[in-house]
Amino acid sequence: MNFDGGQILSTFVKMEQEVAKYYKDLAENASDERSKALLNRLSLEEENHEKIYQAILNKYGGAMEREFSNDEVVYVQSLIEQNVSAKHRFDKKMKIKDALDLAEQMERDGILFVHQMMEMYPDIAQDEMKIILKEEKKHLQLVRERGQFAPLRSLGL
Repeated sequence: MNFDGGQILSTFVKMEQEVAKYYKDLAENASDERSKALLNRLSLEEENHEKIYQAILNKYGGAMEREFSNDEVVYVQSLIEQNVSAKHRFDKKMKIKDALDLAEQMERDGILFVHQMMEMYPDIAQDEMKIILKEEKKHLQLVRERGQFAPLRSLGL
């Protein structure tokens, strides 16, 4: 079955835009400076990922249609549909722990997408994809660590 990997890259671009905005919104409402600094940093890094994905899409987008198994295409299309339909909206009333839990899920989704892209298109921008994968894993760890700290903040510790 034919599949155009440009769909994955277009989804990456949209995901990174949403995640960058989410982190920026969280930073604006963070109650402590460490959280604010972390979230602003993550927002900037996600904006950089968006630029990298857009550059890859511009370079390879027209040459990414390939033949894959029906199961592979159905799986990837479900990942894309799930991400496009997911609403990662920031709610100012959301507790920081809940917001960070959502951020953790967004980072996991990003890692999953990068792995899928690297598996399906091993000849497309592997160096860039490895860098982004490493950064997304680091983001996941940072969000988890801040999430573990959040309950202590609610206790005033």
